[in-house]
Amino acid sequence: MKRAALESVGPFWGRIPPRLELSTLIYASEHTEISVREIHSAEVVRLSSHPFRKGASLGELKTAPAFVFEIPNVNFWGHYGGVVVTADNALLADLSPEVWGPANHPIFSRWHLPKSQLLNGRIAIGVTPEAGGNYYHWLLDLLPRILLLKHATQNFSNYDTLLLNGSRANYERETLTALEVPPEKIRFVDSRDRFQIASAVFPSLDSNVVAPWKVRGLRELVSSDKPNQHHRLYLSRARAAVRRIANEKEISEALRRHDFEILETEDLSFREQADLFGNASVIVAPHGAALANTVFCQPGTRVVEISTRAGYRDWYWQLAGVAGLSHEVLEAQPVKSSSNENADMIVSREDLTRLLERF
Repeated sequence: MKRAALESVGPFWGRIPPRLELSTLIYASEHTEISVREIHSAEVVRLSSHPFRKGASLGELKTAPAFVFEIPNVNFWGHYGGVVVTADNALLADLSPEVWGPANHPIFSRWHLPKSQLLNGRIAIGVTPEAGGNYYHWLLDLLPRILLLKHATQNFSNYDTLLLNGSRANYERETLTALEVPPEKIRFVDSRDRFQIASAVFPSLDSNVVAPWKVRGLRELVSSDKPNQHHRLYLSRARAAVRRIANEKEISEALRRHDFEILETEDLSFREQADLFGNASVIVAPHGAALANTVFCQPGTRVVEISTRAGYRDWYWQLAGVAGLSHEVLEAQPVKSSSNENADMIVSREDLTRLLERF
């Protein structure tokens, strides 16, 4: 209703909702002023059988190619994962992600948008959904887009400013330093920020499957000459708000007997986490963002993800398939028979012991 009202009366006071363009690549083919550079070609990924859908497999998946677009005269809004409106009032949907789908984007129904400011220079934009304050999305969604921007020009000297969304956590600073992004060029933005930009550079966005080029790029970012030390790691979520292991003290005895180091990644720097995972032979952990670090594991590393059936998500199964890791799920039971996907969990000591004896 709000959208219909805005479409009806908006033109009378200068607020004309944009039209929807689903594909920036198709739009660019019809607008020669837009520069398009393909950085990575499409690749095929093979996944193993699904942990809970026994006998079923997604088989071969074809990941999308990765591009960098340079678009003149863009109006950019820092809402969510970024909102891109062209000079002819087209909303580029694949560069303007919305959790409820492009047709339900809030730009179509908001009566008031932040006042647009002029932002001079060649502006690179890496604003990415959920990346602010979420380690998984920062590491596996946002950082690869910054890698695309760097690949397009070999460094960041040709960009005047890099717009990002973030929480200014230590790992954000550490990873941007590892990427050699000049700190003086970084500008964090959010939904209060809207800009008119003469030349905007956007990496393509694909968060459905972790493409192989992302794994290669992130591994190169932290490559080390240290020999593999074959650590066995258990990642605790004792300080997390959700998906904790309620009987963690009980299962810790079994883990220590099988030479597992019990740690909390909150205590570690980004580089320390990357080095630990890169030198691990087995990782056991409840479902959580720390498992994003399995991207740094050596091929063949065994990853055991603890999850309830209701709380299971495919993310780390897919990542393991792309990264060449062995992945399995140790099914836990929710506390108090809860169906909440984020419920705390109870791990069967007997099931865990049987699993550990196979290593």
